[in-house]
Amino acid sequence: MFLLEFLFLIPFISIMFTQCINRYIDTNIDKFETIIQFDQNAKIKITCPVPICNKLMERNDIKKIATKKIYERYDFLTFKLAIQKNPRFRWCQASCGSGLIHIGEDPIFMCKGCDKNSCYTHGILWHENQTCEKYDEINKPLEIASERYLSKSTRCPKCNLYIDKTDGCDHMTCKCSHQFCMSCSHESPGHKSNCKYNIERRNKLNNLLSSLRRLIS
Repeated sequence: MFLLEFLFLIPFISIMFTQCINRYIDTNIDKFETIIQFDQNAKIKITCPVPICNKLMERNDIKKIATKKIYERYDFLTFKLAIQKNPRFRWCQASCGSGLIHIGEDPIFMCKGCDKNSCYTHGILWHENQTCEKYDEINKPLEIASERYLSKSTRCPKCNLYIDKTDGCDHMTCKCSHQFCMSCSHESPGHKSNCKYNIERRNKLNNLLSSLRRLIS
């Protein structure tokens, strides 16, 4: 972090750079807030913004550089990541920002922050007038139908909307006009190196098969 500290010693650069790096840290916090919702094992890694450095910024670095508000966001994010690794911990499903470690076998728990009830088993707001078993009985067919739908559709890499695959072709055109390959999500024309439609990859496979045939014959 020597280069970063050095930049803050230059007066006319320090003011401008402070604003930029705070936006940089804030944007990274936004990104990791989304990631940890889906991956409890994620790690918060914010690299030094100086291109020739790229070292990870430590907590003390961020505390020294960031505004109080941004550092508090970072501090709370690290706390959230640590506490949600407890298998008994659940966030309030009313999105009030509170959570608790649930003790006992009763699946229903009340948030102390907003008094809303949530389901420990399903991770949703409490399903009124339904036991967990009844909820599963009603919703299982819907989940199966959703899984079947998702298996035949994909998200557009540009606008993130789901697109149905209506025929055998993997060349997709979204409503936003973005064209991409369903198999590898690469923008058309072209494919990722590991895509089955990548010409170079196919040529290598064909050459390998030809060599094997010659060895066998």
